[in-house]
This record gives sequence, structure tokens and C-alpha cells, in this order.
Amino acid sequence: MTGNDNLAGGARAPMNAGVAAAGGRGRIRLFYAFPLVPVMTRFSILSCFAALLAGLSGAAGAEPIPTAAGFGLDGMAPGGHWAARLTVLRNGYDHRFDNRGRRVDLDRDYNGLDLARLNPGLSGTLRLDTRAVTEYTELLLGYGVSDDLTVGIIVPYTRTTTHVRFGVDGGIGNAGMQAVLAGLGYRTPRTVSVAGFADPTVGVLWRFHKSPVDSAILGFGVRFGIARDDDPNDLFDIPPGDGSTDLRSRFEYFRDLGRCFDLHLLAEYQVQLPDHVRARPGNPLTTASVERLRRNLGDYWESDVEIGKRFGNWRLSATWHRYQEKPDRYRSPSGADTSALSAHTDTRADQMRLALSWSGIEAWQGGRLPMPLVVKLEVQDAVRGQNFVAVRDVYLRLSTSF
Repeated sequence: MTGNDNLAGGARAPMNAGVAAAGGRGRIRLFYAFPLVPVMTRFSILSCFAALLAGLSGAAGAEPIPTAAGFGLDGMAPGGHWAARLTVLRNGYDHRFDNRGRRVDLDRDYNGLDLARLNPGLSGTLRLDTRAVTEYTELLLGYGVSDDLTVGIIVPYTRTTTHVRFGVDGGIGNAGMQAVLAGLGYRTPRTVSVAGFADPTVGVLWRFHKSPVDSAILGFGVRFGIARDDDPNDLFDIPPGDGSTDLRSRFEYFRDLGRCFDLHLLAEYQVQLPDHVRARPGNPLTTASVERLRRNLGDYWESDVEIGKRFGNWRLSATWHRYQEKPDRYRSPSGADTSALSAHTDTRADQMRLALSWSGIEAWQGGRLPMPLVVKLEVQDAVRGQNFVAVRDVYLRLSTSF
């Protein structure tokens, strides 16, 4: 079981070049907890900062919890017990990092485009402005076969809304452009929302080393590609996941550095198995045919370097996250040129994550909570990248065992 999916969006949408199937890999709304995130973000910064300082000063005298399990970092379940973690996330983006690593508008390749460049029979200037908002819920359930061996499942559910403003100045105008798109078989451009289950993972975590100051874990899993496919007749839909079946491997290392500091290292490599998908093999604005293409999405790896500082039952942490994916490959049975689908799919992103955690394990041991509970709030920003969206993620994670 692997448990740190990084979400930047769903599968690729033709006119949202740069929407990464990340870690993003796009991700059961068992609990409708999404309203919690926007409510929290409406608190004033000053009030939140004051509350944080008060909490830290009140907890400073408590006994620190030195282990990764104390703050729910490793996803391991106690032997003979279940562990559960609910993650809710919200993000939004209207910019991306292009193939040269520059931060640009999400629609830079299309907004202001002279339609005559697409087809000499067309005229006018295309106007396009899109913004994507993702709401994501993930339930992780694991069972401790022993204290050092956990088997489990990750089940994600995602809703992504693409807000669209579309028009043509001069030339054929809006009606003419919509007629052209209809002739190619496309739906009318409009704001669209897509929701559904993303690709679930089944796997195992094995803690093969532990000592009083450090521990190491290996994880292996299979992510099953069950998410709905991208609609080849909709230019703006972003599906819940890419629908690819992946083989996942993971290594984690935790170390207590002393003085209430700790180190968390993570590396994950995912092999995306070849499959088939219905898509337009050429330029999405000029290709009318839809084929069943052979697809081989690029393998990718992720890594974290995290430093944490504990204040009793509180923990502050800063993480540098790297995501990198190889280019995608498509092949058409008719021999059609698929280079437009593969262009600029070699992806890289560097993201910075800040988190605040509270461990209720001592409160549970003291009878003040009915079950052990760890609460974690994270904010993650894409600092730089290539062919990746400039996204900010806000996570809330609740972890417990029973």
C-alpha cells in the first residue's frame, strides 16, 4: 500500500496542455468534507497565526513523540488492527509551466490564436480563458498483519470543474466557430464538471528496519486503471484519473535527529503499463476521426525530503517534492500521425509543502479521546516545472486506528 498521492489534475485534456496526470494523478467521497477547506481558508491570517502560537506554547512542555507512527507519517497499521486515513483536497490553477520551464497562462497556445493558422478557410481571433478547480477525497484502509507488515487499499474520488470562457473576435465569429467544432464532432464549449472514482491502489508496506532512532519501509502496490476515459469529443473535460494500470514501488526512511527534529525521506517509482484509449490522433482542432490508439504513458518517479520539528504533540514540517515523468507514446492502427498527443508530455515539477500536524495519541491514552487521532493540514505550491500546472494544493488529513 502506498499512500502519498500527489494531485495536480486528472488526465490530459487537449486544450489544457500542461494538465499533468500526476501524481496528479487526478483521486470515495465517503464524507463530504470539502467545505472544511474553503471555510478554513476564510479565517484571517492573523487569527490563524495567533491560534497556532497559542497552541504551540501550550504544548511545548509536553513529552515529544519521536516516532513516525506518532504523527501518522508512514501509513503503517498496528499488528492485528486497522488503520484509516481520510484525505480531502482542493486546488485550482489557471497557469502552467511550459516546455521551457516558463510560467505562462494555461491557455497561452490558444488564446489570441489567428484561426487562419489552423485552416486557411477560417478567419478571426480565438479568445479562450480556462481555470480548473479540483476537489479530491481519498480513503486509505490498512490492516496490520504484524507490527511491521500492513496490507491495504487506497480509494480516491475526484470532481474537477473547468471554468471556460470561449469566443471568436471578428471573422467567422462565435456562431461560425461553434459550427466548425460541431462539424468536427465536438460538444459546445462550456464550463464542464466531471466527477467519479479515480484509480484505486492495492498493496503492502513492509518495515524491514527499525531502531530507537530510525526506521525504513518498502512498499509495493498495483494501481488499477478503472477511471472513466477522457471524452475525445469534449475539449475541456478532465477525467478523474488517467485510467492506466500502474505498478508502484516505494521506499521511506525516518530518522530522529535529536532536539525534537526529524527527517523523512521518500522515493516512489511507478511503471505505467501499456493499454488502449479512444482519442483523436492529430491536432484536436483539426482532426475529426476518433481511433482506438495504443497508449504507453511515461513511467514516473516522485521523491520527498522533509524536515520536521516537534513541539510536544504538535509538528511543523517543510518538504521539497520532486515529480518527474517520461514522455507518453501513442500508436495508431491506421498509421495516423500521433505526435500531437505525445508533444510536451515529458513532465517535471518541484513543489514546496508546509504542514502542521497534531497528534491525539497521548490524549487517547489518557482517556480524553475515544480513539487515536492525528490531524494534518498541508499547503503545497508548485515552485517550478516543465509541462506541469502551476497549482496550489490544500490538504486536510485525518488518521486513526481501531
